[in-house]
Amino acid sequence: MFIHPPVRDRGFTLLEVIAAMALIMLLIGGVYGIADGALRLSTSMSKARLMELRVSNFTNAWRDYLENLPPGIRLSAGLEKAARGASGNLLIEGGPAPFAWDRSVRLADAVEFAIVRGEEKKSLTLMVRHLKRLEKPTALDAYELLAELPILEGLKEFRVQYYDAGEKKWFSAWNPEKRPAPPLFMRLHFAFHADPREHEFTFWIANDLQPAVAAAPVLQTQ
Repeated sequence: MFIHPPVRDRGFTLLEVIAAMALIMLLIGGVYGIADGALRLSTSMSKARLMELRVSNFTNAWRDYLENLPPGIRLSAGLEKAARGASGNLLIEGGPAPFAWDRSVRLADAVEFAIVRGEEKKSLTLMVRHLKRLEKPTALDAYELLAELPILEGLKEFRVQYYDAGEKKWFSAWNPEKRPAPPLFMRLHFAFHADPREHEFTFWIANDLQPAVAAAPVLQTQ
């Protein structure tokens, strides 16, 4: 009678263990890659939505401000040296105070939109400054600063043009001594470092002093 030898338990060889570990690492790497890609996509979409919200809120507030300016305002722009990639400061005297977050700011006599260098030298920041007229204006300045607030940060460029209805031309500067009445339209072009898109908007400026225009310019608004 033939007796079979007892069957011994056979373990895994070193090669099989290494292959199994490699397969597990491959699966973990794939799962991690998918999760990381999804997280990056979510972060990118969140930043894009935030940027779109910032631009939308800014342009809506800017449009509401310009379209509700009272008669008799004094507008001057681009009369001083500007930062590279930007237009000169915009000063509006006699109108309401936009972007006001405090009662004292609402009492400002003038508002100035200025482009300044950000923390990074290549970055620009749009600031709104609320100004109070000095009791005794000097030759250097007629206003004192009440408050200032950054509106748009991380800008690559920020340019403004103004449309003269009488001459039917766009200008990069506006001198109230030569043109007492405010411009009829304002065209705004800006872009961010973190966003490849370029934004351009054209706004109507409420103005009862402007003469009638036979033909309005062709406006392109994104």
